[in-house]
Amino acid sequence: MKRYVWLAIGLCLLMFFSGCGYKSQKQGAMIDEASVDKVVVDGQTTRQEVVLEFGPPTKTMEDEKMFFYTWTETSKSSVPLYGGETTVTRELIILFDDDGVVKNHKIIKTARESKSGFGGQKVK
Repeated sequence: MKRYVWLAIGLCLLMFFSGCGYKSQKQGAMIDEASVDKVVVDGQTTRQEVVLEFGPPTKTMEDEKMFFYTWTETSKSSVPLYGGETTVTRELIILFDDDGVVKNHKIIKTARESKSGFGGQKVK
């Protein structure tokens, strides 16, 4: 009899955790501080060199005097009764002078995490 109880408990646990999963989705090219610092030098690097290295920017502003490159990774975890999502974003912002030379650049990193409990309700 004990054997069947343990078997039933094992099957219940297996069914409970079989819904677990992990998924990661990435957008854009990875922005790494070391590779940016090798290529982008304030007062030296030109707009053309930036485009050759990183490709067309995600967006531009100020008549293309500001370039933005964005990389985002979203990871989702789904465990029965509890799950969550983490989003990490890195944005490279490059400001050019009137001659098309890098005036200043900066990398901004942000992370956002959300968790959900029983029935998909948000957990703080």
